[in-house]
Amino acid sequence: MIGKYKIAALCICRIQDRECFELIHELDGQLGNIGCRLFVYNCISRPDKNSSSAETAVFDLIDPSFCDVVIIQSDRFGNYDFCKALAQKYREMGLPVISLGENISDCINFEYRRGDGFADIVSHMVKYHGYTNIHMIAGVKGEYYSDERIMAFRNVLSENNIPFDDSMVSYGDYWSVPAIDAVKKLIKENRLPRAIVCANDQMAVAVTNYLQDQGISVPDDVAITGFDGIETIYSADPTVSSSGIYPLTNAKEICHAVNTIFSEGYAAKNIPLFPELIINESCGCKSEKHRMKFNSSASYNELMNKFYRFQDENIILSNVSERIQQCKSFADIADEMRKDDLMYAMTCVIKSECIDESVNPEEKIQMRFRNKMFVLYDSDDIDLKKSVGEKFIPYNMDGRDIIPNMNGFIGRCLIFTALSYLGVPMGYTCYHFSSYIPSNYYKIPQTVNMLNNALGGLRNLRHQHYLLNKVDEISRIDALTGLFNRHGFLIEYENILRGLGSNSLAVIMCDLDGLKAINDKYGHDNGDFAIKNTAQALKRVCPPNAACTRFGGDEIMAVFPCCGTENNIRGMLYKELDCVNERSGKPYKIAASVGIYITQNGEKPSFDELIRYSDKLMYEEKKRRKTLRTN
Repeated sequence: MIGKYKIAALCICRIQDRECFELIHELDGQLGNIGCRLFVYNCISRPDKNSSSAETAVFDLIDPSFCDVVIIQSDRFGNYDFCKALAQKYREMGLPVISLGENISDCINFEYRRGDGFADIVSHMVKYHGYTNIHMIAGVKGEYYSDERIMAFRNVLSENNIPFDDSMVSYGDYWSVPAIDAVKKLIKENRLPRAIVCANDQMAVAVTNYLQDQGISVPDDVAITGFDGIETIYSADPTVSSSGIYPLTNAKEICHAVNTIFSEGYAAKNIPLFPELIINESCGCKSEKHRMKFNSSASYNELMNKFYRFQDENIILSNVSERIQQCKSFADIADEMRKDDLMYAMTCVIKSECIDESVNPEEKIQMRFRNKMFVLYDSDDIDLKKSVGEKFIPYNMDGRDIIPNMNGFIGRCLIFTALSYLGVPMGYTCYHFSSYIPSNYYKIPQTVNMLNNALGGLRNLRHQHYLLNKVDEISRIDALTGLFNRHGFLIEYENILRGLGSNSLAVIMCDLDGLKAINDKYGHDNGDFAIKNTAQALKRVCPPNAACTRFGGDEIMAVFPCCGTENNIRGMLYKELDCVNERSGKPYKIAASVGIYITQNGEKPSFDELIRYSDKLMYEEKKRRKTLRTN
């Protein structure tokens, strides 16, 4: 529950399909009537047998801290085991689960009696019209729903004493071309029947159009029926008879089940829902015009708009993808995403590791979205800031907030889709459209796929840049001390000389005292300890702009433009080493001799000259310290 609203989470697959977004539209309206809001969690493609698909990470966003009921459109996923595991996970969280299509243990299961619905349309052809020479074009051979409809077909024939054999069934794979090929085969073999029942509407419309093109009248020569009740059956000539479950009917029944859970409590049960006959002209009847007033001109116009818009937006999104991968900052990415006004009413949230260039983009990180997330894009916030002359800056967010300004969008249906690249989940988008426009749903997979490629490609480029910098760093940095090696120092020294002008340089040379004795008595690990701590101590006492290098076994040097404190460095270093000795607990003391050389104003000695000057002073210091210890 969020505020005063209960939250229903709908897990779906392929939101871009009309039957999906029509159900969402109707369900959102029905749930709103009972004070409930709909959050939609969408997979663009059907998950395969590997339920760890990165796309399915979107379902990890559902949490009992705000969610009151989960609805799984299980018949859309085509993967019973995945839906069963999903339902079990939510039941273990204590959430009520409604399964649409598949019977899952401990759930409220909506049983879509499609087999019975298909039997009804076959019965209409056999009993009402009296067709006995009848053929079926099924879906995919061996597929569950296709076999279910074949069984319904056989049962109706049996009930009406019509003999059945396997030659009475062809397979059209639910698509136009295979269905037409099946009809061509029947014509070639001179077996064209009086009636054909198709396992879905798309095949029925395609077969109707093909037969008419061949001069074979539908329904006078061959009667045709489909199944599912999609909108296209009304644009065919003749209109195609079918059977289907209307989205509004479905939504009302689901809403009733949700309301019962809220008012009476949760109890697992099965709720049958039967498809309704849609009587049109292709079977030989008159069209049920009251069912739908179909405007073929408007439908054609919508189809053409969708087609051309898809092409235009694909080109624009491709350009956006290129521009994103060239951006130098995350704020620039947000600007590029908003520039063409395609990504409106949208928020994009990514995992914090996706902004860390040191993380390998191909590394299999945990699926669940962590507490620390990063708001990369928020179209509404960008527009608001732009209106007052400000720039949107992406920012960190607590993952438990899901999206920023959640309460501001609670009146809208929220649609979440995971972002992923190379099988690794990166984050998610959240759409919060203020009105129902079908084209908004069509473009969700377009936009998400673009962001997957753009952000995935950008992560790759950033990681490659990071690796190149690391290689460069390795070539310049001494592994033991973290100071420059000779190669790195020479590069940095050149930078110092270029900015030196007429100033003088301070050259500090440091050499450990008694390193050989430490190595001999306590081992080289302790010798390395002494070198490292001396190097770090020198770096700490030098100014930030100093170039510090280890260029020999225990020889350490620092060079920097004179700043007035160089003559204090010897004493400061000795104090630092005293502190190291106090903390280390080692049985030996780390000591060092320090030589300091100040160049003349504007003098720019070579590297070898630096070493020669400071070496001389350092060995004088060693001799002085040795004399002090002797005395």
